[in-house]
Amino acid sequence: MSARSLEQERAAHALSAVNKIKEESWAGKFRSYVERLPAAIVMNGLGQAMASELAAAGRAENDEKLDEKLAHKCLYDCVEKWIHCRHIYNQEKLMDAIVNGSQEQYVLAQAEALAYLEWLKKFSQAFLKGV
Repeated sequence: MSARSLEQERAAHALSAVNKIKEESWAGKFRSYVERLPAAIVMNGLGQAMASELAAAGRAENDEKLDEKLAHKCLYDCVEKWIHCRHIYNQEKLMDAIVNGSQEQYVLAQAEALAYLEWLKKFSQAFLKGV
């Protein structure tokens, strides 16, 4: 049995993430946020885009916004876990890694996040209902 390619690893990680949230009430919101995140990364950089996801995950104060908060948190966690498992940074927490890492690590992490999000977006569109 041969080793999986990096593309297969990305796809497997993304598919696993989408399969875990299929039945969640906020799955459609997750899909919507996944579709927007790559553009935010290209326009603002990985650090600012992910800080915005983290802020959105933490600022929903009432139950009406709980689905939005959970969807943003899940998206942040998916990207953070993928970047961590690629061993780009020595730190587990993405925001700590971004602010303390080198420019080379940042560029690599941003490229890796964009490549991963392509798979996450495709599987979200295939398996999650839109809002």
